[in-house]
Amino acid sequence: MKTRTNKSREKARKSLFNSESAGATVIAAILLLSIIFTVLAVVRTEYVPQWKTDAEQSHMSEVQNDMAELKSTADMVALSTASDQNSLGNGFSVTVPFTMGGGEIPVMEPSKSSGTLSVNTEHCIMTINPKRLSVTNDTKIVDCGGITYYSNNRQYMDQVFRYENGALILAQDNKSLMRQVPSFNMQKTKEGNYTVSIQAIEMKGKADSVSSNTDASLRLTGISAEKLYDSNETGEIDNFTCAIITNYPDAWVSYLNETAGNAELEYDTDYELGKMGSDGVYFSFHPTGSKNLDRLYISKSVIQAELGAGGSLNI
Repeated sequence: MKTRTNKSREKARKSLFNSESAGATVIAAILLLSIIFTVLAVVRTEYVPQWKTDAEQSHMSEVQNDMAELKSTADMVALSTASDQNSLGNGFSVTVPFTMGGGEIPVMEPSKSSGTLSVNTEHCIMTINPKRLSVTNDTKIVDCGGITYYSNNRQYMDQVFRYENGALILAQDNKSLMRQVPSFNMQKTKEGNYTVSIQAIEMKGKADSVSSNTDASLRLTGISAEKLYDSNETGEIDNFTCAIITNYPDAWVSYLNETAGNAELEYDTDYELGKMGSDGVYFSFHPTGSKNLDRLYISKSVIQAELGAGGSLNI
């Protein structure tokens, strides 16, 4: 009788131990999952945004390199078209690739930021007035056009990269900065006077845009090159005024002021420089007793710009 009772108690004790062991396993699993989810939540809220910001900043550096390659290619096409008259009409073309999207973080944040690449959707017009005895000789107008990349980041601040009239401009928070300069040269002669050479770049092509988070391409084709003005052929010149209609006046004002300063011209004495409203810049060269304008030379290269195969693509 006692033996049966002891066996029953032993069986009940083992059943209780098994029940407690299973419960402890479940509790341990729940605690482990809670710790994992807590760590993931902390990483996602505290670290992933910073990682995403760094990744998108790195992508902006890639975009700037692509735009620098665009400027280099456009300069090459313009030079080739101007130096090789046989290329006129033959359509010397070069394709420039663009990395439109980036900033992804594998596993944690695999989504990419996107960007928009546009051709001739913003205005840029340069007007140059050569003058002799304060009389305008021959006004030259160039509809420069341009190519623009607009970022669409998730964390990092958005930026705009703009190529217009041979210049590469970076814009951010309503401020603009010249990253690579155009061909606007001022040189001092041995006699102390000055020669000014302006190489204008006109981007032809219909207004078009591509928005994507993968890749895109831009085809540049040399169309023509011509001399617009040479004071050595038209006669003596006293001064000139150059006006640029642009959405990035700060970049142009800073560049023109630095260029004139490097040529040892004095502001408000030898030249005037300022903004015209919110989208214009003017530069005026004034003759003085010791600093005069010997020569003004203006040339223009025309380049056709097409997105991809020439059509729009929106992703």
